[in-house]
Amino acid sequence: MVDKRFTAIKQTRTYIEIVDQIVNLLRGGQLQPGEQLPSERQLSVEFGTGRQCLREAFSALEVMKVLEVKAGKGAFIRADALIHLDGAAVAHFSEEDSPFELLQARKIVEPKAAALAARKISVEEIAELETIIRTMKSNRQAGFYSPEPGRKFHLVIMKASGNVVLYRFLCAVTERMSKSLWNNLKGKSLKIPGRFEKYHDEHVALLQALKDKDAKQAERTMLKHLSEIEQDIMNT
Repeated sequence: MVDKRFTAIKQTRTYIEIVDQIVNLLRGGQLQPGEQLPSERQLSVEFGTGRQCLREAFSALEVMKVLEVKAGKGAFIRADALIHLDGAAVAHFSEEDSPFELLQARKIVEPKAAALAARKISVEEIAELETIIRTMKSNRQAGFYSPEPGRKFHLVIMKASGNVVLYRFLCAVTERMSKSLWNNLKGKSLKIPGRFEKYHDEHVALLQALKDKDAKQAERTMLKHLSEIEQDIMNT
């Protein structure tokens, strides 16, 4: 069944356009507080977009306190959504990059960088990676999560590649990944039981490949790790 309130997206910043449509429909009374949105499958057809764009749009609307996504039930307009509507908030997200595009860029660059690092990494850099892994584990045991150790882990590997341009690339990307849209998506993903442990094991496997000077294994492990993050965020 076609829901004529929603129209196909035409421009490139698709998730921003989805946010705009939902906000405008809410302001115009065509969407009501407490109303459940159509399913992801139906909205993908209505908007003419993939699930990635919907996930990004939903994440932005959650940060804006307009939408609440309930696991296994769907997405609902918050009862107090009208109180939180703010044009400035929508404009804020137009300055953020797509989390899935950032991950796509990382999947292209970081596996090859990891292969380079496996050939060049120093004893000091190996020790630094070991310290970071211990920090991540102790933070988890203390019930504390910070994205900084994970970002630093990847930056050390990029630096170990010996390519300054690659290192600067990841510095720029990780800065873009410190924004609210990415943090909301990643934060929700890490609340899933067993997810942190999986990522920890992947970091350990990557470190082992670097210790073994196994460039092919380092490349495969890095690609697997980033692909797992992408899929987990998509399916959370």
